[in-house]
Amino acid sequence: MNSKFIPGTRALRIFVAAGKHLHFSKAATEVSLTPATVSYQIKEMEEQLGFSLFKRNSRSIQLTPEGSILFTAVSESLDNMEQALGSARRINKHSSHLTLSVGARFATYWLLPKLGEFKQLRPDLSITLDITDDVRDFGRDGIDMAIRFGNGRYPDCVANKLFETSVVAVCSAEFLANHQDINKPEDLLGLPLSYVNCTVNGQTWPDWKRWMSQANVNAFDNSQSIAFSDLNLQDNVTVGLVNLDLSQTSYRKGHSCNCLI
Repeated sequence: MNSKFIPGTRALRIFVAAGKHLHFSKAATEVSLTPATVSYQIKEMEEQLGFSLFKRNSRSIQLTPEGSILFTAVSESLDNMEQALGSARRINKHSSHLTLSVGARFATYWLLPKLGEFKQLRPDLSITLDITDDVRDFGRDGIDMAIRFGNGRYPDCVANKLFETSVVAVCSAEFLANHQDINKPEDLLGLPLSYVNCTVNGQTWPDWKRWMSQANVNAFDNSQSIAFSDLNLQDNVTVGLVNLDLSQTSYRKGHSCNCLI
């Protein structure tokens, strides 16, 4: 045992993952290693430190008192290091570069169609897109700005609303030609209806039950509607609920039209 021994960053990350999950296989998945490698690394750390980090039995592992003290300290230290590195990268980064974090749907249906026009206005600005619905840590993850579907309440962040989540009933021109008797919300009862099933950070995208309630249609059975994960899947065969701000590309190409005007 070396009383001055301090494990390397790789070993400490493995230890923190094992301490967080209390399961070598789950820890291995997080750090992209095999369970055997994680187990060997922990055992090697224990030998070098001179004390056990985990209590092991046939079904589980638990942190020892020594391991618990080390886990708390190392977790905080690694998190502080990631925060500091993120801040350092942002200071070092050239002012003409923007890292923008957006969700995949928003990027596809709203942001990307507008990037060409934006680049004409700001040809000096290079943009990196971070595609995720997760709430990012601006300092640790090196993010400059983020766009999210939500209520706008994000601790330690300044939030500005882009637009309301307002949805309308749309369908393909072919579908509308075959159902020309759609004149009011009640006329949609019995037709194939679809919506985007999306919940992000506790905020749920409007579905047909909410839309019908707002339209004062009380006899609606929500089991009539089909939930899709993507806006494009609603085309042609159903009446879908979409936000026009996120569907202007489809409207310009004539793929969709408002079935209640």
